[in-house]
Amino acid sequence: MEYTWAINSYKNLSYLKLAIKSIRKNAFYKNQPIIVYTENDPETAAWISSQPDIECIIEENTVAKGIGGGANAAIKRVKTEFFSLIHSDMYISRHYDAPLLDIVKNSATPTVACAWRIEPNIWNQHSRLGTTMVPVDTTNGFGMYHHDFAAADFEDWADEFVKDNSIQFRKVEGVSYMMRKSDWDKIGGNDDIYRPTSWEDTDLHLRMTYHNYNFVVTSKAVVWHFGSRGANFMGQNDKITGRSERQLKAEQENAHKWMEKWKEPPTFDNNGFIVLTDSLKKRYKEIYECK
Repeated sequence: MEYTWAINSYKNLSYLKLAIKSIRKNAFYKNQPIIVYTENDPETAAWISSQPDIECIIEENTVAKGIGGGANAAIKRVKTEFFSLIHSDMYISRHYDAPLLDIVKNSATPTVACAWRIEPNIWNQHSRLGTTMVPVDTTNGFGMYHHDFAAADFEDWADEFVKDNSIQFRKVEGVSYMMRKSDWDKIGGNDDIYRPTSWEDTDLHLRMTYHNYNFVVTSKAVVWHFGSRGANFMGQNDKITGRSERQLKAEQENAHKWMEKWKEPPTFDNNGFIVLTDSLKKRYKEIYECK
């Protein structure tokens, strides 16, 4: 086996089913192990338990582990040299995994290889380097929901995008990346203080930057992202009515936790990636090297 798929899912089963379908259909390396973590979600637990090719981690937690903790739990089970981490509301394009694995395998330093994301423009945002926004309808875009997603049209579009573009730059464009399991273990994964969601990825990338990890977003791997369905739209019958109170509360609370830990707000480069300042280097040593 080359690598393992790691997925965290929470109350968005219809999207998880699409994610698994895309892996089975579109991955270049077939029949790689799949690990799915879910908590406090009996419907998803029942479905993944019924799938013979999925290793399931099912928990009931009073204090949710959330996105970062779920990823930690899934990756802890990985037995292959590499793993591919995606959200459960993602759909991979054809041969998504091959260029990411090539980048990581051929790098002499610890490397995080990340896909280019395509998203329905739910929030009326502009496209940016690494994420392309498309209309939400199926006339000009690929839809917005699991039930109207034009998968074949997206796959064809992604094939052309990969053929026409050859872009790499330094960043992690959210979750949809591949790396060595040993490099994840070395850095310690996501910090548990940020459960259930938000800021854990910025913290992780800061610590990786301190240890000179290499970061690559490539246009040769393309993934569709429905737009944080597990974080924002639970209990709303999948209607886009605004961001969830759960998500907003977590972001506010974790911004304070970041400041308590690092003592200064993050700064970002022109690509939107965390910058390791001298004061953050000093703070890292105080937290992790002076114990």
